[in-house]
Amino acid sequence: MKEDWVLIYSTKGDSRAKMMKHVLRQNGIESHILHRVDAIYPMFGEAKLYAPSEKAAKALQVLRTTDLRA
Repeated sequence: MKEDWVLIYSTKGDSRAKMMKHVLRQNGIESHILHRVDAIYPMFGEAKLYAPSEKAAKALQVLRTTDLRA
């Protein structure tokens, strides 16, 4: 992980994190997904979405104003 990146979102699985990453990209905000999966049960895990610290506030604002409900 690059330095000065902050966690902006965490979810089970990664499909929702991928959607949010796409929304951020559309708004000119770079982001990165870090996958944490269980070694024994790979279907269980967590996807964490990170953004550069200087853009974290804007990223959170974009995610709050975007309706990503299924």
